Amino acid sequence: MNIHLSKVEAMWSLNICVLVGVLSATQSVTVPGVTTTEKYQQSIIMDEDASYILFWNFNDTHITFEAHVKTRGWVGLGLSENGNMFPADVAVGWVNADGSVELHDMHTTGHRPPVLDASQDWFPVLGMENDFGTVLKIVRKIKTCDRADDKDINFGTNRVIFAYGDSDPHSPQDLHYHGTHRGTKSMFFLNPDKGESNIAPTEKVKHLDFLNGNFMVPNRTTTYWCKAFTLPPIGKHHMIKYEPVISPGNEKHVHHILLSRCRKPNPEQYHGMSENCYTGNMTLPQCNDYIVAWAIGGTEFYFPDGVGYSMGAADDGNYYRMETHYDNPDARADILDDSGIRITITPDLRALEAGMFAMGLGTNIRQVIPPGETDFVSYGHCHGNCTTLAMNQVGVPEIKIFGALQHSHLVGVAITTHHYRNGMELPHLIDDPNYDFNFQDLRKLPQEVSVYPGDSFRVDCHYNTMGKTQPVLGGLTTQEEMCLTFAYYYPKTPLSNCMSISIYRPQGVSKDWILQQIATADWSNKTVVDWFRTQQTSGLQWKFCGGEYLNLPADFAKFWTPNYPSKSYTPPQPDCS
Repeated sequence: MNIHLSKVEAMWSLNICVLVGVLSATQSVTVPGVTTTEKYQQSIIMDEDASYILFWNFNDTHITFEAHVKTRGWVGLGLSENGNMFPADVAVGWVNADGSVELHDMHTTGHRPPVLDASQDWFPVLGMENDFGTVLKIVRKIKTCDRADDKDINFGTNRVIFAYGDSDPHSPQDLHYHGTHRGTKSMFFLNPDKGESNIAPTEKVKHLDFLNGNFMVPNRTTTYWCKAFTLPPIGKHHMIKYEPVISPGNEKHVHHILLSRCRKPNPEQYHGMSENCYTGNMTLPQCNDYIVAWAIGGTEFYFPDGVGYSMGAADDGNYYRMETHYDNPDARADILDDSGIRITITPDLRALEAGMFAMGLGTNIRQVIPPGETDFVSYGHCHGNCTTLAMNQVGVPEIKIFGALQHSHLVGVAITTHHYRNGMELPHLIDDPNYDFNFQDLRKLPQEVSVYPGDSFRVDCHYNTMGKTQPVLGGLTTQEEMCLTFAYYYPKTPLSNCMSISIYRPQGVSKDWILQQIATADWSNKTVVDWFRTQQTSGLQWKFCGGEYLNLPADFAKFWTPNYPSKSYTPPQPDCS
C-alpha cells in the first residue's frame, strides 16, 4: 500500500503495493478542433477514434445535447432499452447547404431506416459545420408525453445509440445507411454534482492504495481473489473519496471490487496474504462490514460535505479484506493485474460519520430463475426489524441514505429498490430500468433519503433468460446471479447486512432437496415456473441482520412471510403542457 500525502505533507510509503493507473471518466473531454457553444456539465467521447463527442446539460425538466461529429452528413442520437438499434427513440438532424438546420424526432420499427414520430419532441437549437465536422445542438424534455414512440431519460442507466452518415439526405425518409459509423454506450445522463468541491483546496489529504500486487489471473472464466491489508498507526481519519485503480488493458476483466474490514486478533499476521475467496480451506478471515463497493463502469465517489467514513480509529478494526472478481470469459493465461481501490482520507474530521449496509437477496442456490423467461423477478427483502434494531442500539432516530449501488449479473435487465414505511410504499430509493452488467456505479442520489426505525426495503431484480434451456441459480460466478443494493448513509449504525433467503418450507431447508426439485422440474410447465416464482416473492423467507457490532436479541424472529402494501408507489406524471 502506498500512502500519498498532498498539500502540507510529504509522501509516506509502506512499500506494499504500487499504483499502476487511475481510471477516471469524469474529466472534461478535450478534443482538438472541438469548441462548445456553452459550458457543459457532462461530456463523453462516444467512439474509439473520437469522431463523435457528446456534451449535455440538464435541469429538472429538460436536457440539452450538443454533438460534435466528424461528418458533413446527417447525425443521429437515440435511446434504446437494450442497446440495439431496434426498438429505439432517435433524433436525426443535419445542416443543409444553405446553413439551415433540419431535425426530426423518429423511431425505429425494425432493421430498416427510422420513421417519423407523429409527435415531434426533439427540438433544434443550433446547427453548423466547421473544420471538425457537424455541430448539432438539440433539446427535449426528460420525460415527454409521447408514450407510443419516445423513451424517457431516467436517473438510472440510459442505453444510448448513435450513428452518422457521410452526406445529407434529401428528406428524413431518404436516410442512407450509416455503415460502420454507429455504436452504443451505456450512460448516466442525469448525474448530480459528484462533489469534487467537497474537498477544499486547503484540506490535508492522504491516499491509501489497496492493490492486488501484480496478480496473475488464473486461466478460468471466473476468479474471486482476496487480499488482506492492515493500516499503519495513522490515528483516526475520515475517508472522503474513493476511486478505482485499474491496470491498463484490464478494464473488461476487473468486474467488481469489495473492500471490507473487521477486528481480528493480530491482524498483522495476514498483511499482504492473498488467496482464492470462498473455498473450503481459506486462511484469510472474512469480514461482513463493507466500506467500499465498486463495479465495472464505476468511477470515483465523493462523500457529501461534512460526512466522512472513519478509518484508523481504535474501534474501526484494522484488518481489511479486498475481494476482486475477475471475469475471464476466454480463459486467458496472460492477464497480469495490479488493480484495486484508492482511498482519500483526511485527519480533519468531519461532523458526521457514514456507514454502509448491503440489502437484498442472500447469494444462494435458492434463487432460481427459470429458463425462457422475458421478465422473471427475484425479491430480496430488508425487514424493518433490522433498521429498528440497529438504530435503537445507538439511539439514532433517523439516517439518511446518500448513495447506492445496485448489482446483479449477466441476465439482469432491471433493478428497483423499493422503500416502505407504516404500510405505505414511498418513492423508490433507486431505480434502473435499463440495467447493464458492464456499466455499474455507486450513484450519488439526487436527494438524500430519510430512513426511520421500522422502515423496510425490497430489491426487485428483473431477469431475461430467453435462449436458455436450464435455470440460472444464485451464486458467485458471472454465469450465476445476484440481487443486491449497497447503500451509503449517515450517521453510522451497527447494521452492515439486511437480507433474506427463500426457505421453500417445509422441505426446502435441505440444499439437496432444492437441487432435486431443480433437476426434475419441467420448465415448460407454467405451474412449475409459477411455483418457483411464488417461493421467491411471497413464500416464507429467512430474514437476517448482520454487523460486527450489532447485538441480536436471543428471541429475534428469523422467519417471515412478506406482506407488502397492495398499492404500489406511482411516480408523478410528466407535465404535458
